[in-house]
Amino acid sequence: MAEENGSGCYGLAKLDRGLAIPDDFDPATLLAWSDRITGLGACQAVVGLILKLDAMSRVVMLGSDRALLLHLLEGPVHWMFETRPRLTPAAVRVTMQEGWGLTLEQRLACLVYRNLRQALRDLDDVPASSGEDVSDTRLWLLEQQFFVLDHQIRYATRARLTPPTGTWLELHGRYQYFLDWFDGSAVAAPGMGSESDLLPAYKRLLLLGIAAGSVGDELNTEAFAARLRVWAAEAGLEAPGASGARPGAWVVDPSLDGPPYETDGPVDLGPRCALLVPPPGLVTLMRASGTAGKGAPPQQESP
Repeated sequence: MAEENGSGCYGLAKLDRGLAIPDDFDPATLLAWSDRITGLGACQAVVGLILKLDAMSRVVMLGSDRALLLHLLEGPVHWMFETRPRLTPAAVRVTMQEGWGLTLEQRLACLVYRNLRQALRDLDDVPASSGEDVSDTRLWLLEQQFFVLDHQIRYATRARLTPPTGTWLELHGRYQYFLDWFDGSAVAAPGMGSESDLLPAYKRLLLLGIAAGSVGDELNTEAFAARLRVWAAEAGLEAPGASGARPGAWVVDPSLDGPPYETDGPVDLGPRCALLVPPPGLVTLMRASGTAGKGAPPQQESP
């Protein structure tokens, strides 16, 4: 189970191996700083978090130490995602057109994810000492990665934009990482619960991806979010089998940086592909919009 470098803005930074861990990243110091930053204005706070996380991503430290620091920043980061004024779709598009590439919220999410990935890689690369169980830490890191990708996809959906490059690749990769770990690590199993822990979150984002182009403004309502959680529990996610794709099923291709797509006829599926079967309630809603069944595979493939 090897941790990869990541895609797009989610890729790992180059570590400065000659740099001692700055005093800023002493846990007590960082905790005091995190308490202060939530008292600043939203713009100052998001910039401060971006700078802090960017610096942290370049410092060499143990995976468990990085996870602890990220845990200390969890509250401010979640607060920022909830507090920052939501830009209108038009405002976000202007930001992109002026060459910024990503909004501040998207940049913050990418840097959180980058540090989560580095911590996970370090846990994988350095064997745990005798008697040390890092299963809970690894699971927390994975859950936080899902949280960040969930934020990125929902943020892009609200703004009618494509998520940052690599977002869907990371989502597929995180779920596969979880399955590989669950199946291959006997020591991980006791603290992990079951495979179903992250499956509903994965299916919910897959369903959001196929609905994003058809449902309209209803996507941004709490009512739709609640229905989506129910639909995720009802949706099927299965291996394609010998028959490949079939009517009513959407192809989940983890080598493509995009949501599931529906095909009109037979298609040759790769060995890692899966089929997503949306529940009738979502299908009815999409058909009512007149756009159900018009999905197409994204053109961007993983490198």
